[in-house]
Amino acid sequence: MTRKVKWAPLVLAVALLLMIVTAAVGHGIQTSSGTVRTKEITFTTDVGAVSHAKLYIPETATAETPAPAVLLCHGYTASLDAMEPNAIELSRRGYVVMCLDLYGHGESELPAPGYSQAEMGGVEDYAPDLGTYSALQEFAKYDFVDLSRIGMLGHSMGTAAIQEGAYLAYTKWTAAYNAALEEATAAGQDETAAAGTAYQAAMESGIVLPSSMVLTGYNYNVRNINDLTYNGVTAENGVFPLYAAPINMCTIEGTYDEFCELLWGVKDASEYTTSFKFAYGTGGATDVPSGTYFLYGDTSATPLSREEAVEAAASAASTMVPIRAAYSFEGTHSDTYYDETAISYGIDFFDITLRGGQATIDPADQVWHGRAACGLIGLVSALVAFVALALTLLKVPFFATLVRPEPRSITTCDTPAHGLRYAVIYLICLLPAPLLYYWLVGYPYYMQPQWFKFLTKFWPNEVFNMAPMNSLLLFNVVIGVILLAVYAVVFLLIARKAGCGWENTGLKLPVVQVLKALLLAVVSFGLIYAVVYACSGLSGTEFSFFKFHLMPMDAAHWKAFFTYLPVWLFFFLLVSVLFNSFTRINNAPAWLNYVLIAVASCGGLAVMFAYDYGKLFATGVRGIEYIPGTTSAEWLSTIGMTFPTALAGIMLFSLLFILPLAAVANRVLFKKSGSAWLGGFLTAFVVLAFTISEMVINV
Repeated sequence: MTRKVKWAPLVLAVALLLMIVTAAVGHGIQTSSGTVRTKEITFTTDVGAVSHAKLYIPETATAETPAPAVLLCHGYTASLDAMEPNAIELSRRGYVVMCLDLYGHGESELPAPGYSQAEMGGVEDYAPDLGTYSALQEFAKYDFVDLSRIGMLGHSMGTAAIQEGAYLAYTKWTAAYNAALEEATAAGQDETAAAGTAYQAAMESGIVLPSSMVLTGYNYNVRNINDLTYNGVTAENGVFPLYAAPINMCTIEGTYDEFCELLWGVKDASEYTTSFKFAYGTGGATDVPSGTYFLYGDTSATPLSREEAVEAAASAASTMVPIRAAYSFEGTHSDTYYDETAISYGIDFFDITLRGGQATIDPADQVWHGRAACGLIGLVSALVAFVALALTLLKVPFFATLVRPEPRSITTCDTPAHGLRYAVIYLICLLPAPLLYYWLVGYPYYMQPQWFKFLTKFWPNEVFNMAPMNSLLLFNVVIGVILLAVYAVVFLLIARKAGCGWENTGLKLPVVQVLKALLLAVVSFGLIYAVVYACSGLSGTEFSFFKFHLMPMDAAHWKAFFTYLPVWLFFFLLVSVLFNSFTRINNAPAWLNYVLIAVASCGGLAVMFAYDYGKLFATGVRGIEYIPGTTSAEWLSTIGMTFPTALAGIMLFSLLFILPLAAVANRVLFKKSGSAWLGGFLTAFVVLAFTISEMVINV
């Protein structure tokens, strides 16, 4: 007699083993096989917020041989782990690297209300550097850092933040210089001597200054000269605050960057160097070919050779004429995190500006891919483990009472007419999500310290304190109500007449059994998430890849998790019923039902995404450029600007990944338990953790 293989425990064991192995291997890659030491640090910023960062310290960086250092800053709705590819590549080349969680992101706090910065006009609740100035000053604490060779690299929001941090540093340095100059002049020194004395005093003030910056996925910070805000900036009223600072800078832009029109003012990102903001940041240069080095203020952007760029960069502090460079690569906004070409451009620019042109390792020689692969494999393994553990625990006597025969679906396509009716209703259910997605999600960018509050239908508050999660919450509620209405009509007008009742929904269980299903979901979710914490704590790496994350959460994120949970439970219990009692076809093969359910979860959104990004890749401009309603004359007369679909489009990446996986998991749990409750509970927990674990806290 052949024994039946118990697949669930076997799959669980393999998934757990993969989580552990990928965390360990990822740690080895992150630390360059032990030649780089990592260290978590916290510090209090100039406005009283506690910020969190991670140091990468190569073994070659010592007090005797201090190394150049680079501060890395992520974009909106990300955290320091997003900068890991850059951190790995720079640290293995001998750079000391600090990856920073910006305010409200990762483990960094928001400043308490009432803060201000004198250099920013003393405006209350305004600190647009997001902690980058204070992070820059942290380098002074380490004797293995060469403070004369400091770089900064940011992505998107992080690029805006590092420019503000550098501006603060140079403004404070200039204030120290001017004060010392006045004192030296008053003491009777001549102009030359007083300038020398003032310079020496400013350098001894302890203010750490960056000499090189890499700006990715964002424009030069051009302000409105009338009020020094970023509002209403035009070619006529713009000013670039860092124009007088001897900082060598390069820009790196994807040729399909979704934010280009909003940031640079041109629709096609491949033409970003024609923008007036680019001209301000370069001192007048426009339409510069990718890969060109040139001097600030050279309006013709006369190309410098690499050797000439090295020489000019080294003398920028004395000549006050730094270099500029412009790069483009084939990719979207988010691809900057994970694009070999973009990463190599940043490495080479730092080699030119911080190491005299010397490259210890060829910029194209990159190993971060293995760490990214580990993150993806570990993430998928964790998602599988949640379901595998639940199925394993269903064999435990206490939970075994949950198992019942799977009820029949309310759908049987036994005639062409029934098949056509099913197809029509199926397609109707696919329509609301793509038709309403951009309208409901909007542009949920809300960063109080930067004073950036863009379009969102549900502003963050003390209870629901995450703008992007509020948009997803609104989307879940509206789409859920529409699907519930469609299902009710189908159930009452079609299913009931065919003899299907409440028991076919998978919801008809005694209250005790519902509570057991909830307990099983909680136990399965909690135990596997504990493994996620353990793997992170022991390895220092996360289960993350691109826009996909399942990470340890701090207290603030767990509080938010339980705040948003009721809506996620409503939505995923609803789709559990919809998938298993309607989308599933009784007389269809099992594989086809899995496909139908996966497509039902995101098919409409996938078609919209394919059209939207397909047109972007074909023409350089998105297929759906603007949030509905923001191009009307009434809107423009009130708000003054249209809003792109860029942020909502990027958020869609993660939904198209997690929704079909959750739908298939839901189907597996329903098939094994006969209950819609277990799958609904567990998938709600998992999907919410997936979407919230790295999300920014706005209030």
